[in-house]
This record gives sequence, C-alpha cells and structure tokens, in this order.
Amino acid sequence: MDPGGILKAFPKRRKIHANPSSKALAKIPKQEGGEEAGEWLSSLRAHIVPSGIGRARAELFEKQIIQHGGQICAAQAPGVTHIVVDEGMDCERALRLLRLPQLPQGAQLVKSAWLSLCLQEKRLVDTAGFGICIPNRYLDQAQLSKADQDFSAPPGAHEAVLRTAVSPLRPPTRPVSPPRRIEEAPSTQAQPGYDDETSDGEETQEAFSIPGIGKRMAEKIIEILESGHLRKLDHISESVPVLELFSNIWGAGTKTAQMWYQQGFRTLEDIRGQASLTTQQAIGLKHYDDFLERIPREEATEIEQTVREAAQAFNPGLLCVACGSYRRGKATCGDVDVLLTHPDGRSHQGIFSLLLDSLRRQGFLTDDLVSQEENGQQQKYLGVCQLPGPGRRHRRLDIIVVPYSEFACALLYFTGSAHFNRSMRALAKTKGMSLSEHALSTSVVRDTQGLKVGPGRVLPTPTEKDVFRLLGLPYREPAERDW
Repeated sequence: MDPGGILKAFPKRRKIHANPSSKALAKIPKQEGGEEAGEWLSSLRAHIVPSGIGRARAELFEKQIIQHGGQICAAQAPGVTHIVVDEGMDCERALRLLRLPQLPQGAQLVKSAWLSLCLQEKRLVDTAGFGICIPNRYLDQAQLSKADQDFSAPPGAHEAVLRTAVSPLRPPTRPVSPPRRIEEAPSTQAQPGYDDETSDGEETQEAFSIPGIGKRMAEKIIEILESGHLRKLDHISESVPVLELFSNIWGAGTKTAQMWYQQGFRTLEDIRGQASLTTQQAIGLKHYDDFLERIPREEATEIEQTVREAAQAFNPGLLCVACGSYRRGKATCGDVDVLLTHPDGRSHQGIFSLLLDSLRRQGFLTDDLVSQEENGQQQKYLGVCQLPGPGRRHRRLDIIVVPYSEFACALLYFTGSAHFNRSMRALAKTKGMSLSEHALSTSVVRDTQGLKVGPGRVLPTPTEKDVFRLLGLPYREPAERDW
C-alpha cells in the first residue's frame, strides 16, 4: 500500500525546531477536544525518530503527545526529556541519524514501547526496562558524573550506562543548553519541513536512481536500511515455509513446489503418497534429510579418496581433485565434486563408464540422478554415494571427467564460488574475451546485446595461474575465492 494513502488520514503538521540561540522551548498548541485529564503528558518534551518506527506511526505518536499536553521538539532543543526510537535501534545509530555527537543533556533515549505503554495506561510510566544502552563516549562529563551517582559499579565495569528514570518526570527548573557542536553547526532548522534525520525524500530518490528499482521496491530498501528489518516479513504467508520445504527436494524447483502447493499438498507425506514424481525427485525425497545435512570435511576427504582409488586402479596417472567448497577450505560441504583428467590428454578417455561401474559394484554409488551428461568433451555424473559402515548418510556426489587441455578452466569453474566465477567471466567480457569451464578465449565477437556471435581464439591455460595472468589479475588461492 502506498504510504501516502495512510498519511492522508492525518493532517500534516510542520515540526517546530528550537532556535539554538533561544532559551525558551517552543510548544505546539494542543488540539481541542482532548480528555478532561489531558495534561498528564505536560512534563514530556519528546522527539520521535521515525526510522524503523515508520512515518505514519511516528505522526500518530506525536498527535497523541500533543493531545495530552506534551510537546514535540527537535532532538537538540533545550529541555528535551525523551528521544523515542525503534525497538531494534542502538545508541550509535540513533545519534548518527540525529546528527548529534552526544546525547543531549537531560534527555533519555527510550524505546517506542515505553511511549506505547504510557498511552495505553494514560500515565507516565517508569522508563526502567525501556532505556537504550549509552556507551560512555556518547556522554559528557556531567552525564558521566550523574551516571556514577545513579549506578554503583566496581572500577572498570562502567563501560556503558543504561539510562532509566528512577522517579516521576519533573519539568527542568531551567533550560538546558544544547551541545556546543550543535550551536556551531550551520543552521538548517529555519528551512521548512527540515528533519534532524536524513530526509526520507532524498533517500527515496537515491533508491529510485538504482536501475530497475521502482517506488515500492525503493520504499522497502529504505525501510531495511533504516531499521535492518522489513515489517512485511512479520506477516509472512503460510505458503512460504511449505514452498521452502518442497523446493529442498532434489530435482524440484520453485515452479514444481508452487504446483504442489496449489494441488493442496502441505507435507512431505503428502508428496510421497499423492504427488507425481520424476525419478530424480523420488530419490531426492528418499534421501531428503541426508541431502540437507552438511558433509563434514573429513567425510568429504573419504569420498574423494574412494573415487581416486577406484580411478587409479585403472590408471595410476589419473589426476583426481575434489573441488567446490571443499577445495576452498570450508569445514562442511553441500556435496562433493570430483574432477578427473590425465596429463597425457588421452588416457582420460573411456575411464568414465569403467569408474562408475566399479563404484556401483562396491556399493558406493547407491542412486543415479543423471547417469551421463555430455558437455562438449566433458562427461559429468550426478549421483548418490554412501561410505561403508553403520550410520553413514547418503551424500550427493558429482564426478566430472575432462580433457587435460580444459583442466585448468574446469578446475577454476568447479572450485567456485559462484559469485567469484561470475566476476571472472564479467571481467573477461570487458576485455573482449570469454571464460567458461572449457577455455579462455580472446578476440571474441559479440553483438550489440553482448551475445557472443564469434567464438574467438582459445588461449593456452595449462594452470589456473595462467587464467589469472591472462586476465591481468594476481593469483588467488582457492580459500580466497569464497565471496
């Protein structure tokens, strides 16, 4: 919903900001028609920080405060008693939004839940439990002395002070001057509609300037930047966890999960008993829990060794390397990718079927997801394996056999990460080159859409370092590619 539709229900009111040179606190006139006991907020001089709270809700708070005798003022105005912020906001972010170096003297930084409780009970409640932790660096000497009197703590334990009220609010007996840095700052308070916080309009315009971002998406971006949260997620549809459950079945994508949901399925038992499944989906459902369980690095090492030993039983010169997150040094893996080749450029031929048959006879391969996927001169197997021994889980295993001329580019590709690979390919494109799991090519011809229309010339890349060198990059170890 367009926030403008909400705000129309409440008349806009120009926020009054205190002139730093003035010693009197400006007061917004009360609206008529208040309750008989409408002065119970008369000692409250508040500033509402709308970030996270939301502009419409902040204006509701301000309206209620005024109706019950309170005052709305700028955060740096003399005599401000409370600065109200969103529940999830900390002191550092609040002061940054307010553009203040320190908490104003006499002011308390409180959560919006405190103000909600005051309005609910129609009285000023104690701020204990609603205060925001204030690190010492954001308090001046007078505030630190006051904190030492209010809170007794052993030496060295006073790293942060929780600002809470210990007695009912009383109006200050004299105006409190704003911090000197505020007095010396260039005055912007005379400008109509100026807020202490960064202008929502300016932030929205910045979000609009991002290509492909419309009004609604921009509003969501601003909300996440300001509060670190998107409130719409608090009312998430009941379909989302079900769709996530279904899409975790190997072989079932988002569209399949949505189709099952529309057919009335809500649990994995529903899928087992009623859904029409492909062979791959049936295997994915059978090993659902095992596939979701991450593979410890030690177990991934055993899987690689099993494949290597079986392959080198046919030809000791075969190279076998586990790629993916395992090669990037991660503690766990989602699956295991094993890359095979031979330095002579010929002996890898014919090993694919022999190796798979051997691993099946051992009982190591238990299910075939894709028995053979041809990709140029590369052959790829996607399946399920299980190490011998009690309590062993079924694990996802990919075996890729490549010619040695493509080994470096294939090793780079299957090591990842996916984001790193995209960045490398994008860089190659800017240099008139093309990078894939097969080769690095130069003099590539592309059309106006950026699509490749000429294959170009393949560059020799015996090692990964050659790929980096030809792209003009320093070599990155696999562990440095995890971004």
